[in-house]
Amino acid sequence: MGDEKQMRNFPLDKGLPSINYIIQNWPRTKCILKKYVLSNHKPPDLYSIAVKCLKELKVFRIKDYKSIIRKLSKLCLRNTCFNSYHDSHHFKSVLVISCILGKTINLKYKDKLLLVIIALSHDMNHQGRRILMSTPYYQELKSYEGLQKILFRKILNFKELKRIKRIFESTFFPIKPENVEDDLEKIILDADILSSLMFGPQVGVQLARRLKQEIRYNDNSELLFTNFLKLLGGKCLYLDYSKKSC
Repeated sequence: MGDEKQMRNFPLDKGLPSINYIIQNWPRTKCILKKYVLSNHKPPDLYSIAVKCLKELKVFRIKDYKSIIRKLSKLCLRNTCFNSYHDSHHFKSVLVISCILGKTINLKYKDKLLLVIIALSHDMNHQGRRILMSTPYYQELKSYEGLQKILFRKILNFKELKRIKRIFESTFFPIKPENVEDDLEKIILDADILSSLMFGPQVGVQLARRLKQEIRYNDNSELLFTNFLKLLGGKCLYLDYSKKSC
């Protein structure tokens, strides 16, 4: 009865348990999360997922932010560039994994809210194949600028906006960010790549296949994933929970 009650709390989707249930029954529930991350047969309800993530993080006073989250969710569902990797399913994965990681850390109330907003919108305006390959942070800043336009009435603190901008820039994978001490930044960076690591190489290759199509990569998916792992060698996962999940 206890397990059934946990599943009824905030189920991710029809027929799926809550994030809390997945965490409490890990690693037995790893296969459930894997199936959810890989599923792309229907557009995810990003607004519903974001609200459930906030509830899981015990953030309930979101009345003033519901319109923002709803607007961001709609923008993240557009996929105007027909991305096959940086699409609503990637946002879904980063949202859920960020929430899982966020529940393992004692975040401040405002940081929990920012965690969901950033996880949802970190690639919001991603244009697929990079238009300016020689310009680092191009895609990341494009997404940040889109978020800033929506948030400017709610977050006026320059220091807070500067912090959010740094987190967006840090997700630029080819360059390892320096001095990552912010727990919020650590969660987003780990969540952004964990779906390609925590379920084994077969899932990594499967996701690489989606990325290959998006960036028009000429070699096979296995080589693309191998190159990803080589590049990851100069980087790292920041949280112990992230490392243990792989």
